[in-house]
Amino acid sequence: MRTCVEVRGSISVAHRPAFSPAWGRVHGHDYHITAGFCRDGYHELVADAAEIGEKFREVLARLDGRYLASSSESTPFGGGEVYVVPCGLAGVSGECLARHIAELIGATWVRVCESGLGSPCFYFER
Repeated sequence: MRTCVEVRGSISVAHRPAFSPAWGRVHGHDYHITAGFCRDGYHELVADAAEIGEKFREVLARLDGRYLASSSESTPFGGGEVYVVPCGLAGVSGECLARHIAELIGATWVRVCESGLGSPCFYFER
C-alpha cells in the first residue's frame, strides 16, 4: 500500500517523431499530464501540494506552445520556440516526455495522454 498526491495539467506542443513512418512529420498534440508523488504506507501528508503544484505548473509553462526536439535532432525552428528533451531517438516520444517530466519535478510517476477518445497514454514510473 502507498499514499499518493496527484497533480494534473495540460500542454500543447509539436514534434516530429522520425522513428514513426506513420507520423514522421511535424504535427501537434494536446497532452493531458498527471504526476504522482507517493510514499509507501499510509501518510496523512505525502507532500506539500502547493509546492509540487507550483513546480509542476512551471515545468509545463516551459513546454507549452513549443516544438519538442530530442537532444539528437536538428530542428527546423530556432530560439525560444524549441524545447530540447533528452531523448535518444530522433524525435520526442510520449514515453520519453513522461520520463523527462518525472525527473524534472521528482515525481514517483508521470502519465502523458494525447487528447481525444481512443488516444494513447504513456506512463513512466521511477
